[in-house]
Amino acid sequence: MMDRSRADRILADWDSLSGQAPRPAMPRQTVVTTSLPGISIVGIAVLVLAIAVAGVWFGLPRGDGSPGAGASASPTETWGPLAVVPASGGVDEALATGTLHITDTCVFLEEAGDDLSVLVWPADRTTWDPDQQAITLENLNGSTLSMRDGDRVRLGGGGDSVTESGVSGEEWVARTEWVATPASSCPMDARWFVGEVVTDG
Repeated sequence: MMDRSRADRILADWDSLSGQAPRPAMPRQTVVTTSLPGISIVGIAVLVLAIAVAGVWFGLPRGDGSPGAGASASPTETWGPLAVVPASGGVDEALATGTLHITDTCVFLEEAGDDLSVLVWPADRTTWDPDQQAITLENLNGSTLSMRDGDRVRLGGGGDSVTESGVSGEEWVARTEWVATPASSCPMDARWFVGEVVTDG
């Protein structure tokens, strides 16, 4: 594992500055009873358990390729800390330059002036390598480039911020179609949709 202490510290500082929204009060608990004749609460519990066991059994691998032959990998296993959206028909041509930070839960860009932007990646051209903790992006011209924590990068694409659009991070997440949703710990006051990695070559 590479040392991500700086990236984690940046996230912690950002989180402390952004503050925590007040949490709503816990809903009142409701006691459920049954008036069905001959059925006790214990009987209902046994019935629920039997249904759960049956559901697990039908979800076990069959080895025959039929439905229920095993669950697919979860977004966390496939994408790690990346925020990922479905493929799009094109990319914006703006440019963001800064230091790439990769933590266990988030990938973001630190630009000049300590501005932080959560990075959003296209599903069809992005690969996450958990062993190398590296992101590989295929550009539209077919070239690829791998990036790791601490790399200086120039990312073509586009984005916005709360200041520009008036849309909060929570609203932005709710409005966006995701393949892998960003963690709530990510700095979402600014967000950047990555289209290409720009090189000097």
